[in-house]
Amino acid sequence: MSGSVYQEEFCGAIRAEVEARRGRGLKGAFAEAARFFGLTERRVRAAWHGEIRSVSAQELLAVRAHRVAALRGRHEEIAREIAGLALELGCEDIA
Repeated sequence: MSGSVYQEEFCGAIRAEVEARRGRGLKGAFAEAARFFGLTERRVRAAWHGEIRSVSAQELLAVRAHRVAALRGRHEEIAREIAGLALELGCEDIA
């Protein structure tokens, strides 16, 4: 993978997490995403605006791991919601 591909993946992951938190305002979303990824708000803002010049392999791996954890959490939440709705409808075979 080239450096630019790393940068695109890094920025894309951060943008996705900021977007998921954007309902609380963009400034707050930057702060929450920074805490989530263990980055500075400035780094998150730079990724949001596509101003990242370099990404270390260690930094990308950490962002990937956090992103996977977030997606798994959302997946579990959606699965519980589907199961609850299916139970209410009496359709346990919906999954």
